[in-house]
Amino acid sequence: MYIILNGVSDIRKLPKFRSERISQLIYGETFDIIEDLGEYTLIKTEDGVKGYVKTTNIGEGGERKYKLKDRYRSRGKIFPFGSYLSDEDVEKYRIPKRYLSSLEEEFDIIIEAKKFLGVPYLWGGTSDFGYDCSGMVQRLFKFSRNMIIPRNSKDQMNASRPVRDFNEAKRGDLIFFKGHVAIYMGRGRIIHANGTYSQVTINNLFDGSKYSEHLKSIFIRIGRFE
Repeated sequence: MYIILNGVSDIRKLPKFRSERISQLIYGETFDIIEDLGEYTLIKTEDGVKGYVKTTNIGEGGERKYKLKDRYRSRGKIFPFGSYLSDEDVEKYRIPKRYLSSLEEEFDIIIEAKKFLGVPYLWGGTSDFGYDCSGMVQRLFKFSRNMIIPRNSKDQMNASRPVRDFNEAKRGDLIFFKGHVAIYMGRGRIIHANGTYSQVTINNLFDGSKYSEHLKSIFIRIGRFE
């Protein structure tokens, strides 16, 4: 089983540093190796993304037994929110039990999302160092609901069950816009990795602001994963 050994590893479109970041993997996430090219390795993630990661970030690891509830730093290493840990990791880095949950435990997705208010927007980002809109959604569904959903917003929309309108929308539903996705909090509010404001924000779709009017103009539909 191959895992990522550093805190966050960029997945590049091409095997070079200046290539576009198309996604990321965090510590302990698993993947398949397609081809070792030396400095870079072509991989396929569990959500189907294919791209190149630095070969030095790849290793073989023991069974993952825990997921990390908050970012943790130990012995010069930083573990992002949602990292997947083995018993050996917990012992070696002396990670307190209060930071750990079982792989099966589920959490309130809105409470978890609020942890990231102010986190920078980062194209291709899937960690609490920086998210893009669909990367944040995917990370939260994986951590909070143990669901692996598609990586980009269009595929997330196509894979979700349509919800007719906001009268039927629930907390944790996804609001899809042209090229964007947000998590519904209820009462017209959304939380999202907001490229316009370059960080994770909460906004109200019905407060009459210029930004809310813009969002309504590019709104597509509501979706739900169950």
